[in-house]
Amino acid sequence: MSVQAMPPAEKCLGADAAGSVSVEFALLLPVLLTLFFGCYEASNLLLADLKVNDATQTAADLIAQTQTSYVLQTTDFTNFTSAAQQVMAPLPVTTQLKVAYASITYNTGKAVIDWHYEVNGATPIAIASIPANLGINSSTDSVVVVSAQYAYTSPITYVLNHAYTLNNTSYDRPRYVTCIPDFNNKNNVCP
Repeated sequence: MSVQAMPPAEKCLGADAAGSVSVEFALLLPVLLTLFFGCYEASNLLLADLKVNDATQTAADLIAQTQTSYVLQTTDFTNFTSAAQQVMAPLPVTTQLKVAYASITYNTGKAVIDWHYEVNGATPIAIASIPANLGINSSTDSVVVVSAQYAYTSPITYVLNHAYTLNNTSYDRPRYVTCIPDFNNKNNVCP
């Protein structure tokens, strides 16, 4: 009876490699999909945040361009909101974008809200949320404040599976007048 020598262990283990690539791919696929969809969802969230920032700046800029002796009407705020919604495209904005407008003056030595207007159930701008110093040099100057809130939900919800609320507030000074009157002011004049 002859005893045969056993082949070395590395030859037995490495001799048949068929299917090892498939097994490795199956193990890595969930990780790769999570990375891919996570990057996609995170970049969409960042894009939405940048668009909310741009939308508030656009609306504040449009209000700041109000000409002398013009009194803002309800239709003007509808148009400002429509412009902000256009900036948010292609993101859905019908009910997700809430915008609050206000004009602030310092004619009493501290911040006073002259007028405010809210769209889509936005929270009104409060004096407590206004910074103490906005660069106002005289008591007759004013600042336009636009605050937006956007409810973002990912279109895929693979990694980011809950809603995010994005907020931004923009400040702008009127260009052609010291204060912009609106239809809520008494006698359509600024304080």
